[in-house]
Amino acid sequence: MKFPIVLIFLPAMLIPCLTLGGNNDRAAQQAHLDAECEAARERKLAPERENYIEECVRDKVRDSREGCERFYSDYGAQSGNRAPLYYDLPECVSAFEFRNSYRQRQ
Repeated sequence: MKFPIVLIFLPAMLIPCLTLGGNNDRAAQQAHLDAECEAARERKLAPERENYIEECVRDKVRDSREGCERFYSDYGAQSGNRAPLYYDLPECVSAFEFRNSYRQRQ
């Protein structure tokens, strides 16, 4: 009798789920907090990015609007030795503290 291949590997696929059960809740909570942080950062960065793009277009710093948009597409992200912007927002502080609270308990 042949078993479907999925049934043969099913026990091996379930072992990580069983051993990580408690961590999945924490990982989901961390992912949620990280997403809130990034959404808050984007709300703060979007108008600034748009202002820089408009200034770039107005002053003809690049050949086209698309060139200005490409140039400022990573505005606020870490670049070289420059730190990323707005990780001091309350949502980001909460995500950081939640991540570190787990590390301190170990």
